[in-house]
Formats: sequence, C-alpha cells, structure tokens
Amino acid sequence: MQKIKNSFSRIVIWFILAAVMLVNFSHHKWQSGTVIEHDVKAYYSYLPAAIIYNDLTLKFLDDDPQIFDEMWPVTLPNGNKMIVTSYGMSLLYSPFFLLAHGYSLLDNNFEADGYSLPYSMALNFSAAFYLLLGLFFLRKLLKRYFKEWIVALVLLAVAAGTNLAYYATYEAAMTHCYNFALITVFTWLVIKWYESPSRKNAIAVGALFGLIALVRPSNILVFFILLLWDVKSWSDFTARLWFYIKRFDFVLIMIILFFLVWTPQFFYWKTITGQWIFYSYSTKDASFFWGNPQIIDILFSYKKGWFVYTPIMLIAFLGIFLLRKRMKEAFWPILIFTILNIYVQSSWWSWWFGGAFGLRAFIDSYGIMALPLAMVLDAASQKKFLKYAAPAVLIVLIWYNTFQMRQYTKGAIHFWWNNKEAYWENFLRLHPTSEYWDMVRVPDYYLARKGIYEAVTPVEKRRRDLWRGYRDNYINTLKQNPQVIDSLKLFTTGVEKTMDEALKELASKRIGIELQQKEEEIKNRITSDKEWNKFVNKLALKNEIPYDSALNIEFKRIINTLYLK
Repeated sequence: MQKIKNSFSRIVIWFILAAVMLVNFSHHKWQSGTVIEHDVKAYYSYLPAAIIYNDLTLKFLDDDPQIFDEMWPVTLPNGNKMIVTSYGMSLLYSPFFLLAHGYSLLDNNFEADGYSLPYSMALNFSAAFYLLLGLFFLRKLLKRYFKEWIVALVLLAVAAGTNLAYYATYEAAMTHCYNFALITVFTWLVIKWYESPSRKNAIAVGALFGLIALVRPSNILVFFILLLWDVKSWSDFTARLWFYIKRFDFVLIMIILFFLVWTPQFFYWKTITGQWIFYSYSTKDASFFWGNPQIIDILFSYKKGWFVYTPIMLIAFLGIFLLRKRMKEAFWPILIFTILNIYVQSSWWSWWFGGAFGLRAFIDSYGIMALPLAMVLDAASQKKFLKYAAPAVLIVLIWYNTFQMRQYTKGAIHFWWNNKEAYWENFLRLHPTSEYWDMVRVPDYYLARKGIYEAVTPVEKRRRDLWRGYRDNYINTLKQNPQVIDSLKLFTTGVEKTMDEALKELASKRIGIELQQKEEEIKNRITSDKEWNKFVNKLALKNEIPYDSALNIEFKRIINTLYLK
C-alpha cells in the first residue's frame, strides 16, 4: 500500500495517457483526414518534400498542384515557393513519420505519399509520446519540492484541467504538446545544470534551447529561466553573470549547439530567399504590435481570455507570488518569464491565435506554471479549511475544463471570439442555442493585421472580405494601366501618400461600379455560403419579403459600402 501511495503520481500519468488514447480512438480523426490540417500542413511539409519528393524547393508542386493545398507554401517575389514555418516540428515528427513511411512502403493498401492514413495516425500518436515525455519530466520536477499527493493532483490539473487536454487529443499534431514537453524538460535540465555544470549538460541545454526557439521563436523567452534560476537577489544576479564570464567555455558550447540546431534552417532560407535570416511571416502580413499589447483581452476577456477559459491558470498565476517566500529560487525566473510571455503573446497581431480552444499560445509554458500551482496547494495544505477546499476547487475546475472542451467541439464556444452575451447564453449548455449565433461577433482579420481590433457579425465579416477581395483585384488591374499610374504619380507628388495608398483609395471609390457588373457572381457567392444564405432567409422572413428581394438588399449593402480602414 505504501509503495502504491508513493507512486500515485506515476499511476496518474498512465491514467492520463490511457484517457488520451481513448479519446483519440473515439474520434479517430486520422480516418477523416483532419490531422494534417491548418498550421500542421506547414509544420509537416518539410518531411514529404524532403523524403518523398526529394525537393525542398517545392518545384514538384508545378507538376502536382493538388499537393499545393496540403503544404500551404507561399510564393515569393523571386518566384520560389517557401514553407513559412521552421523545420522544427518536422524534426519532432520525423521518427513517427519514418515509421509510417516504412509501413506504407510495405503495405500496398496505403499510398506512400505522406498523406495517407498511416501518416495521420503517426502524427496523432506522436503527440501522445511527447505528452508522456512532458508529464514524466514534470513529475520529476515537482517531486523535488512537493509531496506525492500534490504532484499527482497537479499532473492531473495540467493535463485534464487546461486546454492541453484538447491539444493532446482533438488537434494533437499542433505544436503545443511538443512545446510543453520541450520546455518542461528544459526547466528540469536547467536545474541539473546549476547543480552540476559540465560540458555534457551545457551541450544538452544549448541544443534543447535551440530546438525550443526553432519550433516557436517566441519561446526564446525561456532564456530567463536559464539565466535567473536560483537568483534570489541582486548579489546572486551579479554572481551569475560572473559565473558565465569565468566559464565562457560553457557559454560558447551552448551558443554553438543553439546555432547548430538552426543551421539547416539558415541554409533553407538562403536557398529559397537568398538571405541567411528571413522573417518568413512577413509573407503573411503578420507582425507584432509592441506598442499595442492586448493584455486585458488576452487574460480576462470573454473573447478568448486565458483566465476565463482556463481558470486553473489564474490560480497558478497568483501562486507565483507565493514562490517569493516558499521557493525563492523559482520566483524571479518564473515571474519575469510569465510577464514577458504575456506581453509578447498579447502583442501578436492575432492575439487570440486563430481558431482555438482557449489561449493556446500559453500551453507551452504549463510545465513552468505547474510549480506555482503546486505551491498554492502546498500553502493551502497548511491551513485547516483550505487543506480540503483547495483540492476540491481544483477538481471542480478540472471537470469544468473537460465540459468546456466538449462545448467547444459541439460549437457552443466559438473558435475565434466569444463575447459576454454569447458566453452566458451557452454557459453550462453542451450545445449552442439558436439565439447564440445572432450574438456571436468575430474579428475583422484585415484590420487586425493593422493592429485594429474590431468585432463584427460573421455576415459583416463575409461582406468585408468579399468587397476587399474584389477591390484588391481591381488594384492589380489599375497597376497595369500606365495612364492611371502616371496620373497618380502627379497626384502623390509632394503629398504624404504612397502609390499603394493612392491606388487603394482610387480603387475603393470606383469598386462599387465594378461590383454592379458582377451582380450574378456575387449573389452566387452569397447563396452558396451556408451561413450567409441563412442570414438572407432570416432577413426575408423578418421583413415579410420574397427571398430575391432580401438577396437584392444584401447585394446593395455590399456595393454601396466603403471599407476604407
């Protein structure tokens, strides 16, 4: 009995793994071909390009354009096709990809093309492996400081009480399980490094640091875990700096290993773009707005607030301040890392990180946040009432997270943005009400790329996207007209207005006339869109007019509007 009690946290890990496998086999997304989708297409594309097609320049896409949509490349001004993301995730997928590829070559029932069922299964279960790795090292990390029952409960809370549970199952091939594992192992390695500084540990820390930054560059912030661990005062900080100055050989080893991991990426960028270092997301018009961080929204908003949809992490965040007296070696590194992480993620143009369950960008740091969460339980265990209340609250929040996860899969939580009315309309409801969809407001992505955050109805977003699409095509037409360009050059001389701005303004004013000539085409776009067509039907019923009249009203609303922002 004592042996079981002492290894209860290990049992919890295996229970979590069994639950993950059960959910994976219940939804079996690999059969519907929805494992390699969205961002995963880009993360994964290095593997089939390099191993199956033997062409990282992606020239084979010219002969097989159907694969283009499977890889999500961008076409550069020089004509080359480029994978936007780094090769980091492909590196982590690679052992499982090779197993799937070998199996597909042997079994004639499956195409060895990188996209048949064995490859999807391999990616799905690779996430389970990295989740297990992360939980194993998180257990080792927690057991250094906390009692067995706290370790077990925190493991369960992190794996089942946060959005990590969703990204270990329904969208397993996304980066988050992998990053969770890498950063958790890194934190454990940092502690071992300071206990025993050696070349071996320096190699491990440098290589893993490089891999973490390669997979998700913003996670380079774990540098502060490395620099500040066990720094409790200013004198400790100066001593730490002197340590690295005196043992610069260790620093050099770390730097070399860091860049060694990045070397293939540098060569890839040089080959495709002609530059050794290239900000690939510029091709997607994606950037940070450092002067406009959406901190309140990213933490507390109904839209996608971290603490609203993952309330366990609010407890963990508050637990950071308990570390100052109870676990001093972790206080400054975790506090500074967390503050900077919140600032960086909230400065990204799409601070809600697209269609996602909760604020997925923070999942990567849950191995770090587990320490202050455990500290809350440890502090509560020393108070008579809180000793039982704190674990009970955690268990309720674990249940609530699993319920919210089901809500999300049923559409009761919107994948982009929620709002106060929509949130409470579906609160504790598994399925969305009919009124919910009228309450939903979504981000205008075009404006968001400019750092302007405006909530609009889904139909209004469709109107704007359609109008802007035609406007941009018209701009390209104007660019081919020398007379228009010459007149605009005269118009912009001595005026603080670029040629692109002048073209956009001219096209915006003229596009209404152009759209009138495309009435049938636009109406077909509306009627073929399920949600848009539903809106037109509602408009007809509400105003007691024929459907065609409602369709005309919607068409005129589009062509008579100027979206100049």
